[in-house]
Amino acid sequence: MKEDQKKIIELKRKINHDDFRRQEREIKEQKKYKKLETPKKKKKKFNLVNVIFTIFVLYFAYTAFNQYKLIDELDGQIAEKNSIKSETINSIEELKEDVEKINNDEKLLELVEKIARDQYKMVKPNEIIYIDKNKNDNKFIKGIGFGGDMIDE
Repeated sequence: MKEDQKKIIELKRKINHDDFRRQEREIKEQKKYKKLETPKKKKKKFNLVNVIFTIFVLYFAYTAFNQYKLIDELDGQIAEKNSIKSETINSIEELKEDVEKINNDEKLLELVEKIARDQYKMVKPNEIIYIDKNKNDNKFIKGIGFGGDMIDE
């Protein structure tokens, strides 16, 4: 009897095993058919988080752009103020040198002579000045000579 029971148990196992394999094949085929079917398009839902995030990103980009423009303008103003500052410092140095020259008699005479020659086109007695009329930027031509010889700027 034990042998019969063993045979019966083995037959049951075989049958169960075959049934299991058959069911497994069916499930696999069903999955294949589901994959081949065209998926239905899902409706896009209105997502509040995405809208808020998009608004935040746009606001951030707008603010960053405006701040970049403001920084660029301020850099331009700083460069302009620095150039004005350097020009002022140079003129202060020149004025300090002029004050020192005024206090010293020899340097005062040199300063007066320089101003007389440059601004008023004066010359020393028995000094001859040669003027090249072909050059247009000659500083000595201004105010020297006849009306036809003068260069208009």
